[in-house]
Amino acid sequence: MTRVPYYPPNELPEGLVGLGNDPFYGILAHRPEILRAWNSLDIAFFGPSSTVPNAIKEEARRTLAQGVGCRFCASLGTPRDEHPDAKEALAVAFAELISTDHRVVDDSMFEVLREEFTDEEIVELTAWVCFKLGANIFGALMQLAPATAEAVQGYADFVAGAPASH
Repeated sequence: MTRVPYYPPNELPEGLVGLGNDPFYGILAHRPEILRAWNSLDIAFFGPSSTVPNAIKEEARRTLAQGVGCRFCASLGTPRDEHPDAKEALAVAFAELISTDHRVVDDSMFEVLREEFTDEEIVELTAWVCFKLGANIFGALMQLAPATAEAVQGYADFVAGAPASH
């Protein structure tokens, strides 16, 4: 059971109806302005101005989610065992380092990142991993249950197509 109950989805302010059906967003809905901003950031990361492919960001998120303790986040997908794409493999390794101990990420890690990523992409990837680390910690603290099959599919659809809302 979550530590804070889900906000009643049918009581959400206009423009947020439907978001409360997602358990993570259903808790954030207690603060509609935070929910709105969180959703906007989720959309920005997967929108047309994104510089890092969604599949790479998602694989980094899946890797990050396995060790942080949010059952909901971890249940949205497990990382693949192999990452033949060098850019993806590096993003996954970066996410693993950050989830284990962000203090070990030093200048040499950024030199390695620059072998595959531009500075713009490094900023986006780092912001993404930090954003999702915070989401995972929030979900763990709220004791979110694993995602339902419907929630998993909804998230997969969001990542694949980036609709107007998550």
